[in-house]
Amino acid sequence: MDDNGWKKRAKSTSMVGGEDRISKLTDSVILHILSFLPTDQVVKTCILSKRWKLIWYAVPTLFFSNDIASELEWKQSRQKFYSYVDKYLKHRKKAMYYIVDSVITSFDLDMYDFYQRSKAGILDKWLAFAIENKVKELHLRIGLERKNNRFYPEYYCLPKVVENGTYLTVLELKCLELDSSHSFSFPFLKALSLEEIQQSDKAKDDVVFKFLLGCRCLEKLRLHKYEFLRSGDKIPLQSLSLKFLELTYTTNLDGLQVEAINLESLVITCRFPSNIDFSACKKIRNLSFDGTVLVFDAIKPPSLNALISYYPLLENLTLTFRPKQYEKHLRISSQQLKSFSFKNCHFEPCNITIESVPKLSYFCYEGYIDLTISIESSNSLSGKIVICKEDYDAAWYIDMLNFLLNLNCSWNTISLHVEECEALIWPEKFTRVCRSPLLNWKHLKVITKCNNPEIISDLKDSLIWISPSLETLSINKMQIF
Repeated sequence: MDDNGWKKRAKSTSMVGGEDRISKLTDSVILHILSFLPTDQVVKTCILSKRWKLIWYAVPTLFFSNDIASELEWKQSRQKFYSYVDKYLKHRKKAMYYIVDSVITSFDLDMYDFYQRSKAGILDKWLAFAIENKVKELHLRIGLERKNNRFYPEYYCLPKVVENGTYLTVLELKCLELDSSHSFSFPFLKALSLEEIQQSDKAKDDVVFKFLLGCRCLEKLRLHKYEFLRSGDKIPLQSLSLKFLELTYTTNLDGLQVEAINLESLVITCRFPSNIDFSACKKIRNLSFDGTVLVFDAIKPPSLNALISYYPLLENLTLTFRPKQYEKHLRISSQQLKSFSFKNCHFEPCNITIESVPKLSYFCYEGYIDLTISIESSNSLSGKIVICKEDYDAAWYIDMLNFLLNLNCSWNTISLHVEECEALIWPEKFTRVCRSPLLNWKHLKVITKCNNPEIISDLKDSLIWISPSLETLSINKMQIF
Protein backbone atom coordinates (compact mmCIF):
# COMPACT_ATOMS: atom_id res chain seq x y z
CA MET A 1 0.00 0.00 0.00
CA ASP A 2 1.43 3.43 -0.96
CA ASP A 3 1.53 6.41 1.41
CA ASN A 4 -1.64 7.96 -0.02
CA GLY A 5 -3.58 4.74 0.39
CA TRP A 6 -2.25 4.28 3.90
CA LYS A 7 -3.21 7.86 4.76
CA LYS A 8 -6.79 7.42 3.47
CA ARG A 9 -7.18 4.16 5.39
CA ALA A 10 -5.91 5.71 8.63
CA LYS A 11 -8.21 8.69 8.19
CA SER A 12 -11.29 6.56 7.50
CA THR A 13 -10.71 4.30 10.51
CA SER A 14 -10.29 7.27 12.83
CA MET A 15 -13.59 8.88 11.76
CA VAL A 16 -16.70 7.51 13.48
CA GLY A 17 -19.96 9.33 12.79
CA GLY A 18 -18.05 12.31 11.39
CA GLU A 19 -16.02 12.66 14.58
CA ASP A 20 -12.20 12.39 14.60
CA ARG A 21 -11.67 10.30 17.74
CA ILE A 22 -7.93 9.72 17.36
CA SER A 23 -7.09 13.44 17.41
CA LYS A 24 -8.68 13.69 20.86
CA LEU A 25 -6.24 11.17 22.31
CA THR A 26 -3.33 12.44 24.38
CA ASP A 27 0.22 12.01 23.11
CA SER A 28 0.95 9.44 25.82
CA VAL A 29 -1.99 7.28 24.70
CA ILE A 30 -0.99 7.56 21.02
CA LEU A 31 2.60 6.60 21.84
CA HIS A 32 1.36 3.60 23.78
CA ILE A 33 -0.74 2.44 20.81
CA LEU A 34 2.09 2.99 18.33
CA SER A 35 4.48 1.02 20.53
CA PHE A 36 2.72 -2.19 19.42
CA LEU A 37 3.37 -1.57 15.70
CA PRO A 38 6.44 -2.37 13.57
CA THR A 39 8.66 0.68 13.26
CA ASP A 40 8.19 1.08 9.49
CA GLN A 41 4.42 1.41 10.03
CA VAL A 42 4.95 3.88 12.86
CA VAL A 43 7.04 6.14 10.61
CA LYS A 44 4.27 6.24 8.02
CA THR A 45 2.00 8.04 10.52
CA CYS A 46 4.05 11.21 10.03
CA ILE A 47 2.03 12.03 6.89
CA LEU A 48 -1.31 12.16 8.74
CA SER A 49 -1.09 15.74 10.06
CA LYS A 50 1.28 18.35 11.48
CA ARG A 51 0.75 16.94 14.96
CA TRP A 52 1.87 13.48 13.82
CA LYS A 53 4.90 14.71 11.89
CA LEU A 54 7.31 14.19 14.79
CA ILE A 55 5.42 11.75 16.98
CA TRP A 56 7.29 8.73 15.60
CA TYR A 57 10.52 10.12 17.08
CA ALA A 58 9.12 9.59 20.57
CA VAL A 59 7.80 6.02 20.25
CA PRO A 60 9.78 4.08 22.90
CA THR A 61 9.79 0.68 21.14
CA LEU A 62 11.74 -0.13 17.98
CA PHE A 63 10.78 -3.22 15.99
CA PHE A 64 12.49 -4.00 12.69
CA SER A 65 11.65 -7.15 10.74
CA ASN A 66 12.42 -8.43 7.25
CA ASP A 67 8.78 -7.74 6.34
CA ILE A 68 9.87 -4.16 5.64
CA ALA A 69 10.84 -5.17 2.10
CA SER A 70 8.91 -8.39 1.63
CA GLU A 71 7.48 -7.35 -1.72
CA LEU A 72 10.93 -7.15 -3.33
CA GLU A 73 13.23 -9.84 -4.72
CA TRP A 74 15.26 -11.41 -1.90
CA LYS A 75 18.62 -9.68 -2.50
CA GLN A 76 16.93 -6.31 -2.98
CA SER A 77 14.87 -6.91 0.15
CA ARG A 78 17.96 -7.62 2.21
CA GLN A 79 19.72 -4.50 0.95
CA LYS A 80 16.66 -2.35 1.61
CA PHE A 81 16.37 -3.77 5.13
CA TYR A 82 19.94 -2.80 6.06
CA SER A 83 19.53 0.62 4.47
CA TYR A 84 16.21 1.31 6.17
CA VAL A 85 17.33 0.36 9.69
CA ASP A 86 20.59 2.29 9.33
CA LYS A 87 18.87 5.48 8.15
CA TYR A 88 16.18 5.24 10.80
CA LEU A 89 18.67 4.94 13.64
CA LYS A 90 20.67 7.91 12.31
CA HIS A 91 17.48 10.03 12.25
CA ARG A 92 16.51 8.86 15.71
CA LYS A 93 19.95 9.65 17.11
CA LYS A 94 19.82 13.21 15.73
CA ALA A 95 16.31 13.73 17.09
CA MET A 96 17.44 12.95 20.63
CA TYR A 97 19.29 16.28 20.73
CA TYR A 98 16.10 18.32 20.40
CA ILE A 99 13.20 15.99 21.37
CA VAL A 100 13.21 15.51 25.12
CA ASP A 101 10.80 12.55 25.14
CA SER A 102 12.79 10.53 22.60
CA VAL A 103 13.65 7.57 24.82
CA ILE A 104 13.98 3.93 23.77
CA THR A 105 12.88 1.12 26.08
CA SER A 106 12.75 -1.84 23.67
CA PHE A 107 14.84 -2.86 20.65
CA ASP A 108 13.51 -5.77 18.54
CA LEU A 109 15.48 -6.95 15.49
CA ASP A 110 14.05 -9.81 13.42
CA MET A 111 16.23 -10.34 10.36
CA TYR A 112 16.02 -14.09 9.94
CA ASP A 113 17.27 -14.94 6.41
CA PHE A 114 18.85 -11.48 5.96
CA TYR A 115 22.08 -11.87 7.93
CA GLN A 116 25.37 -11.19 6.09
CA ARG A 117 28.66 -11.88 7.83
CA SER A 118 30.23 -8.98 5.92
CA LYS A 119 27.77 -6.62 7.61
CA ALA A 120 28.34 -7.87 11.18
CA GLY A 121 29.97 -4.53 11.97
CA ILE A 122 26.73 -2.73 11.07
CA LEU A 123 24.78 -4.93 13.47
CA ASP A 124 27.35 -4.18 16.17
CA LYS A 125 26.70 -0.47 15.58
CA TRP A 126 22.92 -0.93 15.84
CA LEU A 127 23.24 -2.82 19.13
CA ALA A 128 25.67 -0.24 20.49
CA PHE A 129 23.01 2.41 19.80
CA ALA A 130 20.40 0.39 21.69
CA ILE A 131 22.69 -0.22 24.66
CA GLU A 132 23.78 3.43 24.81
CA ASN A 133 20.11 4.36 25.12
CA LYS A 134 19.67 2.05 28.12
CA VAL A 135 17.03 -0.20 26.58
CA LYS A 136 15.24 -2.50 29.00
CA GLU A 137 14.19 -5.11 26.45
CA LEU A 138 16.40 -6.59 23.74
CA HIS A 139 14.99 -9.11 21.23
CA LEU A 140 17.33 -10.47 18.55
CA ARG A 141 16.45 -13.07 15.89
CA ILE A 142 19.36 -13.13 13.46
CA GLY A 143 19.54 -16.44 11.58
CA LEU A 144 22.14 -17.99 9.26
CA GLU A 145 23.86 -16.39 6.32
CA ARG A 146 22.16 -17.12 3.02
CA LYS A 147 23.96 -17.25 -0.32
CA ASN A 148 22.44 -18.40 -3.60
CA ASN A 149 19.43 -19.91 -1.79
CA ARG A 150 21.69 -21.92 0.52
CA PHE A 151 22.24 -21.36 4.24
CA TYR A 152 25.75 -21.43 5.68
CA PRO A 153 26.56 -22.21 9.33
CA GLU A 154 27.85 -18.73 10.03
CA TYR A 155 26.23 -17.23 13.10
CA TYR A 156 26.40 -13.62 14.17
CA CYS A 157 28.34 -13.40 17.43
CA LEU A 158 26.78 -11.19 20.10
CA PRO A 159 29.23 -8.29 20.53
CA LYS A 160 30.92 -7.47 23.82
CA VAL A 161 29.20 -4.06 23.89
CA VAL A 162 25.98 -5.81 25.00
CA GLU A 163 27.70 -6.48 28.34
CA ASN A 164 27.12 -2.78 29.06
CA GLY A 165 23.35 -3.35 29.00
CA THR A 166 23.04 -3.18 32.75
CA TYR A 167 19.48 -1.84 32.48
CA LEU A 168 18.19 -4.90 30.61
CA THR A 169 15.19 -6.68 32.14
CA VAL A 170 14.28 -8.89 29.15
CA LEU A 171 16.74 -10.58 26.77
CA GLU A 172 15.63 -12.88 23.94
CA LEU A 173 18.24 -14.32 21.58
CA LYS A 174 17.63 -16.62 18.61
CA CYS A 175 20.01 -18.03 16.00
CA LEU A 176 23.26 -16.38 16.97
CA GLU A 177 26.56 -17.24 18.66
CA LEU A 178 27.53 -16.52 22.24
CA ASP A 179 31.10 -16.21 23.46
CA SER A 180 31.43 -17.73 26.94
CA SER A 181 34.42 -15.50 27.66
CA HIS A 182 31.96 -12.63 28.10
CA SER A 183 30.66 -11.92 31.59
CA PHE A 184 26.87 -11.96 30.88
CA SER A 185 26.29 -9.93 34.01
CA PHE A 186 22.90 -8.17 33.93
CA PRO A 187 21.86 -7.16 37.46
CA PHE A 188 18.23 -6.32 36.59
CA LEU A 189 17.50 -9.09 34.06
CA LYS A 190 14.17 -10.82 34.81
CA ALA A 191 13.56 -12.94 31.69
CA LEU A 192 16.04 -14.75 29.43
CA SER A 193 15.26 -16.80 26.29
CA LEU A 194 17.94 -18.67 24.35
CA GLU A 195 16.82 -20.38 21.14
CA GLU A 196 19.02 -22.21 18.63
CA ILE A 197 22.13 -20.72 20.17
CA GLN A 198 25.61 -21.75 19.10
CA GLN A 199 28.41 -21.53 21.65
CA SER A 200 31.83 -20.44 20.38
CA ASP A 201 34.41 -23.14 19.64
CA LYS A 202 36.67 -21.86 22.40
CA ALA A 203 33.89 -22.07 24.99
CA LYS A 204 34.88 -23.78 28.23
CA ASP A 205 31.95 -22.81 30.41
CA ASP A 206 28.32 -23.19 29.34
CA VAL A 207 26.77 -19.76 28.82
CA VAL A 208 23.62 -20.70 30.73
CA PHE A 209 25.59 -21.19 33.91
CA LYS A 210 27.39 -17.89 33.31
CA PHE A 211 24.06 -16.11 32.85
CA LEU A 212 22.78 -17.54 36.13
CA LEU A 213 25.93 -16.40 37.92
CA GLY A 214 25.67 -12.89 36.51
CA CYS A 215 21.89 -12.39 36.69
CA ARG A 216 20.91 -12.53 40.33
CA CYS A 217 17.35 -11.30 39.68
CA LEU A 218 16.52 -13.75 36.86
CA GLU A 219 13.02 -15.18 37.29
CA LYS A 220 12.23 -16.72 33.89
CA LEU A 221 14.55 -18.91 31.80
CA ARG A 222 13.54 -20.45 28.47
CA LEU A 223 15.86 -22.75 26.52
CA HIS A 224 14.65 -23.86 23.08
CA LYS A 225 16.75 -26.20 20.91
CA TYR A 226 19.63 -25.48 23.23
CA GLU A 227 22.58 -27.87 23.53
CA PHE A 228 24.40 -27.90 26.85
CA LEU A 229 28.15 -28.34 26.64
CA ARG A 230 29.20 -31.85 27.54
CA SER A 231 31.13 -32.03 30.78
CA GLY A 232 32.44 -34.87 32.90
CA ASP A 233 31.41 -33.02 36.03
CA LYS A 234 27.88 -32.58 37.31
CA ILE A 235 27.55 -28.83 37.27
CA PRO A 236 24.49 -27.67 39.20
CA LEU A 237 22.17 -25.17 37.58
CA GLN A 238 21.82 -22.87 40.59
CA SER A 239 19.56 -19.88 41.13
CA LEU A 240 17.80 -18.43 44.16
CA SER A 241 15.63 -16.11 42.05
CA LEU A 242 14.47 -18.46 39.23
CA LYS A 243 10.69 -19.09 39.26
CA PHE A 244 10.00 -20.36 35.72
CA LEU A 245 12.06 -22.84 33.67
CA GLU A 246 11.23 -24.14 30.19
CA LEU A 247 13.33 -26.77 28.42
CA THR A 248 12.13 -27.31 24.84
CA TYR A 249 14.01 -29.80 22.65
CA THR A 250 17.07 -29.20 24.79
CA THR A 251 19.88 -31.76 24.61
CA ASN A 252 22.78 -32.99 26.76
CA LEU A 253 20.70 -32.86 29.94
CA ASP A 254 22.28 -35.99 31.41
CA GLY A 255 23.48 -35.38 34.93
CA LEU A 256 22.00 -31.88 35.14
CA GLN A 257 21.27 -30.84 38.71
CA VAL A 258 18.68 -28.07 38.95
CA GLU A 259 19.10 -26.31 42.27
CA ALA A 260 16.47 -23.59 42.06
CA ILE A 261 14.75 -23.74 45.42
CA ASN A 262 12.19 -21.05 44.51
CA LEU A 263 11.21 -22.57 41.15
CA GLU A 264 7.40 -22.54 40.76
CA SER A 265 6.86 -23.55 37.11
CA LEU A 266 8.61 -26.25 35.07
CA VAL A 267 7.88 -26.99 31.39
CA ILE A 268 9.71 -29.84 29.65
CA THR A 269 9.36 -30.74 25.98
CA CYS A 270 12.29 -33.01 25.32
CA ARG A 271 13.82 -36.31 26.35
CA PHE A 272 13.89 -36.49 30.14
CA PRO A 273 16.96 -38.45 31.29
CA SER A 274 16.55 -40.58 34.40
CA ASN A 275 19.57 -38.91 36.01
CA ILE A 276 18.39 -35.31 35.77
CA ASP A 277 17.80 -34.01 39.28
CA PHE A 278 15.00 -31.61 40.27
CA SER A 279 14.76 -32.86 43.85
CA ALA A 280 15.78 -29.48 45.27
CA CYS A 281 12.79 -27.75 43.59
CA LYS A 282 10.19 -28.38 46.28
CA LYS A 283 8.14 -25.25 45.52
CA ILE A 284 6.99 -26.27 42.03
CA ARG A 285 3.28 -25.51 41.58
CA ASN A 286 2.98 -25.84 37.80
CA LEU A 287 4.42 -28.87 36.01
CA SER A 288 4.11 -29.61 32.29
CA PHE A 289 5.53 -32.58 30.39
CA ASP A 290 4.80 -32.01 26.71
CA GLY A 291 5.65 -34.53 24.02
CA THR A 292 6.78 -37.03 26.63
CA VAL A 293 6.82 -40.10 24.43
CA LEU A 294 10.53 -39.45 24.92
CA VAL A 295 10.32 -38.16 28.45
CA PHE A 296 9.44 -41.49 30.00
CA ASP A 297 11.69 -43.68 27.90
CA ALA A 298 14.11 -43.82 30.81
CA ILE A 299 11.53 -44.01 33.61
CA LYS A 300 9.88 -47.23 34.73
CA PRO A 301 6.68 -47.32 36.77
CA PRO A 302 5.71 -46.27 39.32
CA SER A 303 8.17 -43.42 38.77
CA LEU A 304 5.60 -40.98 37.34
CA ASN A 305 3.65 -40.80 40.57
CA ALA A 306 6.91 -40.84 42.51
CA LEU A 307 8.09 -37.92 40.39
CA ILE A 308 4.91 -35.99 41.18
CA SER A 309 5.30 -36.77 44.88
CA TYR A 310 8.57 -34.80 44.87
CA TYR A 311 6.47 -31.64 44.59
CA PRO A 312 4.11 -31.37 47.58
CA LEU A 313 2.83 -27.94 46.46
CA LEU A 314 1.90 -29.05 42.92
CA GLU A 315 -1.35 -27.40 41.77
CA ASN A 316 -1.39 -27.68 37.96
CA LEU A 317 -0.22 -30.74 36.02
CA THR A 318 -0.12 -31.15 32.22
CA LEU A 319 0.89 -34.40 30.49
CA THR A 320 1.15 -34.86 26.74
CA PHE A 321 2.60 -38.18 25.70
CA ARG A 322 2.26 -41.56 24.05
CA PRO A 323 2.02 -44.38 26.60
CA LYS A 324 4.73 -47.00 26.37
CA GLN A 325 4.32 -50.70 27.06
CA TYR A 326 5.04 -50.32 30.78
CA GLU A 327 2.88 -47.20 31.20
CA LYS A 328 -0.55 -48.58 30.40
CA HIS A 329 -1.85 -47.62 33.82
CA LEU A 330 -1.01 -44.19 35.19
CA ARG A 331 -1.86 -43.18 38.75
CA ILE A 332 -2.04 -39.53 39.67
CA SER A 333 -2.36 -38.42 43.28
CA SER A 334 -1.51 -35.11 44.91
CA GLN A 335 -3.01 -33.38 47.92
CA GLN A 336 -2.72 -29.87 46.44
CA LEU A 337 -3.55 -30.64 42.78
CA LYS A 338 -6.25 -28.31 41.40
CA SER A 339 -5.96 -28.80 37.63
CA PHE A 340 -4.97 -31.81 35.52
CA SER A 341 -4.70 -31.80 31.72
CA PHE A 342 -3.90 -34.92 29.73
CA LYS A 343 -3.36 -35.32 26.00
CA ASN A 344 -3.00 -38.73 24.40
CA CYS A 345 -1.67 -38.14 20.88
CA HIS A 346 -1.77 -41.76 19.71
CA PHE A 347 -4.41 -44.43 19.38
CA GLU A 348 -3.27 -46.73 22.17
CA PRO A 349 -5.24 -48.06 25.16
CA CYS A 350 -4.37 -46.49 28.48
CA ASN A 351 -5.86 -46.41 31.97
CA ILE A 352 -5.60 -43.36 34.20
CA THR A 353 -6.59 -43.32 37.85
CA ILE A 354 -6.84 -39.94 39.54
CA GLU A 355 -7.17 -40.42 43.29
CA SER A 356 -6.42 -38.65 46.55
CA VAL A 357 -6.89 -35.24 44.95
CA PRO A 358 -9.15 -33.40 47.44
CA LYS A 359 -8.61 -29.99 45.80
CA LEU A 360 -9.04 -31.01 42.14
CA SER A 361 -11.47 -28.62 40.41
CA TYR A 362 -10.56 -28.83 36.69
CA PHE A 363 -9.87 -31.72 34.32
CA CYS A 364 -9.03 -31.57 30.61
CA TYR A 365 -8.57 -34.47 28.21
CA GLU A 366 -7.71 -34.46 24.49
CA GLY A 367 -7.32 -37.63 22.47
CA TYR A 368 -9.00 -40.89 21.49
CA ILE A 369 -11.68 -42.71 23.49
CA ASP A 370 -9.80 -46.00 23.75
CA LEU A 371 -8.94 -45.00 27.27
CA THR A 372 -10.29 -45.48 30.77
CA ILE A 373 -10.21 -42.52 33.14
CA SER A 374 -11.26 -42.91 36.73
CA ILE A 375 -11.56 -39.75 38.80
CA GLU A 376 -12.06 -39.89 42.54
CA SER A 377 -12.81 -36.37 43.68
CA SER A 378 -15.17 -35.00 46.31
CA ASN A 379 -15.42 -31.71 44.43
CA SER A 380 -17.78 -30.70 41.67
CA LEU A 381 -15.49 -30.43 38.64
CA SER A 382 -15.28 -28.23 35.59
CA GLY A 383 -13.80 -29.84 32.52
CA LYS A 384 -12.98 -29.87 28.84
CA ILE A 385 -13.05 -33.01 26.67
CA VAL A 386 -11.70 -32.90 23.10
CA ILE A 387 -12.40 -36.11 21.17
CA CYS A 388 -10.27 -37.04 18.15
CA LYS A 389 -12.24 -38.12 15.09
CA GLU A 390 -12.69 -41.79 14.23
CA ASP A 391 -15.16 -43.93 12.27
CA TYR A 392 -18.63 -43.67 13.78
CA ASP A 393 -19.62 -47.30 13.71
CA ALA A 394 -21.38 -49.49 16.31
CA ALA A 395 -18.14 -50.03 18.22
CA TRP A 396 -17.64 -46.26 18.41
CA TYR A 397 -20.91 -45.66 20.28
CA ILE A 398 -20.23 -48.46 22.74
CA ASP A 399 -16.71 -47.16 23.41
CA MET A 400 -18.00 -43.61 23.67
CA LEU A 401 -20.63 -44.60 26.20
CA ASN A 402 -18.07 -46.46 28.29
CA PHE A 403 -15.68 -43.54 28.04
CA LEU A 404 -18.31 -41.12 29.36
CA LEU A 405 -19.44 -43.51 32.08
CA ASN A 406 -15.91 -43.61 33.45
CA LEU A 407 -16.08 -39.82 33.77
CA ASN A 408 -19.25 -40.03 35.84
CA CYS A 409 -18.05 -38.07 38.82
CA SER A 410 -19.73 -34.85 39.94
CA TRP A 411 -19.46 -32.24 37.17
CA ASN A 412 -20.44 -28.60 37.38
CA THR A 413 -19.64 -27.40 33.87
CA ILE A 414 -18.18 -29.46 31.04
CA SER A 415 -17.17 -28.50 27.50
CA LEU A 416 -17.30 -31.32 24.96
CA HIS A 417 -15.51 -30.85 21.61
CA VAL A 418 -16.23 -33.14 18.64
CA GLU A 419 -15.77 -32.50 14.94
CA GLU A 420 -19.12 -33.93 13.86
CA CYS A 421 -22.47 -34.02 15.67
CA GLU A 422 -22.74 -37.64 14.57
CA ALA A 423 -20.16 -38.53 17.22
CA LEU A 424 -22.71 -37.86 19.98
CA ILE A 425 -25.98 -38.91 18.31
CA TRP A 426 -26.64 -42.46 19.38
CA PRO A 427 -28.65 -44.48 16.84
CA GLU A 428 -32.30 -45.05 17.77
CA LYS A 429 -31.88 -48.83 17.81
CA PHE A 430 -29.07 -48.34 20.31
CA THR A 431 -31.09 -46.19 22.71
CA ARG A 432 -33.98 -48.68 22.58
CA VAL A 433 -31.94 -51.57 23.94
CA CYS A 434 -29.59 -49.61 26.22
CA ARG A 435 -30.53 -47.77 29.36
CA SER A 436 -29.49 -44.15 29.76
CA PRO A 437 -26.11 -43.83 31.50
CA LEU A 438 -27.65 -41.04 33.61
CA LEU A 439 -24.51 -38.97 33.63
CA ASN A 440 -24.40 -36.46 36.44
CA TRP A 441 -23.83 -33.34 34.34
CA LYS A 442 -25.27 -29.92 35.20
CA HIS A 443 -24.01 -27.49 32.58
CA LEU A 444 -22.87 -28.74 29.17
CA LYS A 445 -21.40 -26.88 26.21
CA VAL A 446 -20.81 -28.78 22.95
CA ILE A 447 -18.42 -27.43 20.32
CA THR A 448 -18.79 -28.94 16.83
CA LYS A 449 -18.40 -28.06 13.15
CA CYS A 450 -22.02 -28.89 12.41
CA ASN A 451 -24.64 -26.11 12.14
CA ASN A 452 -27.54 -27.98 10.49
CA PRO A 453 -30.68 -27.19 12.57
CA GLU A 454 -32.19 -30.67 12.16
CA ILE A 455 -28.99 -32.42 13.19
CA ILE A 456 -28.55 -30.01 16.09
CA SER A 457 -32.05 -30.93 17.28
CA ASP A 458 -31.18 -34.64 17.17
CA LEU A 459 -27.97 -33.89 19.05
CA LYS A 460 -29.86 -32.15 21.85
CA ASP A 461 -32.21 -35.10 22.22
CA SER A 462 -29.26 -37.50 22.39
CA LEU A 463 -27.45 -35.43 25.02
CA ILE A 464 -30.55 -35.23 27.19
CA TRP A 465 -30.83 -39.02 26.91
CA ILE A 466 -27.32 -39.57 28.28
CA SER A 467 -27.71 -36.89 30.99
CA PRO A 468 -31.35 -36.14 31.94
CA SER A 469 -30.20 -33.97 34.86
CA LEU A 470 -28.81 -31.26 32.54
CA GLU A 471 -29.76 -27.76 33.66
CA THR A 472 -28.21 -25.87 30.74
CA LEU A 473 -27.15 -27.04 27.28
CA SER A 474 -25.53 -24.96 24.55
CA ILE A 475 -24.20 -26.02 21.15
CA ASN A 476 -21.68 -23.78 19.44
CA LYS A 477 -19.98 -23.93 16.07
CA MET A 478 -16.30 -24.80 16.12
CA GLN A 479 -14.01 -22.01 14.95
CA ILE A 480 -11.81 -23.10 12.02
CA PHE A 481 -8.46 -21.34 11.71
